[in-house]
Amino acid sequence: MPENPFDQASRYLATLDPPAFLGWVLRLPTGAFTFRGWLDTRGIPFPGDTERTSDTVAHVADLTAGGVPWAVAVEFKTKPDPEMFGRLLGYLSGLWLARKPDDGRGSRFHLGAAVVNLTGTGSASRDMAWPAAGLHTRLVVPERNLATEPAADLIAEVEAGQQRAILPWLPLMAGGDNPDLIDRWKVVAGAEPDRGRRGQFGAIALLFARRAGRGDIWERKLEGWNVEESTYVNEWIAKGEARGEARGEARGKEIGKEIGKAIGKEIGGMETTRATILRIGAKRFGPPDSAVTAAVEAIQDRGRLDRVLDRVLDATSWDDLLATA
Repeated sequence: MPENPFDQASRYLATLDPPAFLGWVLRLPTGAFTFRGWLDTRGIPFPGDTERTSDTVAHVADLTAGGVPWAVAVEFKTKPDPEMFGRLLGYLSGLWLARKPDDGRGSRFHLGAAVVNLTGTGSASRDMAWPAAGLHTRLVVPERNLATEPAADLIAEVEAGQQRAILPWLPLMAGGDNPDLIDRWKVVAGAEPDRGRRGQFGAIALLFARRAGRGDIWERKLEGWNVEESTYVNEWIAKGEARGEARGEARGKEIGKEIGKAIGKEIGGMETTRATILRIGAKRFGPPDSAVTAAVEAIQDRGRLDRVLDRVLDATSWDDLLATA
């Protein structure tokens, strides 16, 4: 299934500052590892998904163990996947067989995975043991369930010196709608010297705030915040085009453009959201007829309109999309 804008934004956010992101998601000091790059995993489809070029399988070296090479797959889910354990097993086995850290004889990666759930609580780890039979299958997955993690802890980490690239996750976390925390967020995010990156922080934070049902307070608090929409959208479109061209799929390029526009304009009003739904829907289901257009224009509830936008890449038809409650 195509990724929705929230998963896409998460994957993009991970690439802004990979060492800072990996240190946060794995709860490691950045001095404990070296980030060597993102592995090209074309040809190793994630079970249940279409083939994709993963930009979130990290090649890292464990400096506490003499530089042992690890391939760490990071998965983002808008809501927890009950089959994540099985999917990770299938994906990691393919990764182990197909990718090596170098050309040395017998060279193999150590394997691991981490999961970031934007909502809900997942359970991707399993420990299956049958001692009498000598059987033991174990997969331990660091899993960040953002809805249960205190937003105050994240802002404190950044204030204490952690990199600012983790700031956009805060609206999804417990207490992420606290006005005082949002004010502290503005102070530390505003200290980012790169104007374009400050704008990206704001755009992604607003997108995530909408997903958590906190869009109103974040929009009020960030009124006047300098969101560099054009810079963010241009970077997103370029990334979408690069992925589409790498697969040789013109459709991948168009979806990359439309998702970039959707994320950049998500901070706009209801009219912009309606236009985005109609534009992206037309790419997937064909041009809307007058009845479909009228039905979209008739949606006055902000929450329902956001839910329709959330499903525009997952629905199977205009009728299915408009059935969103």
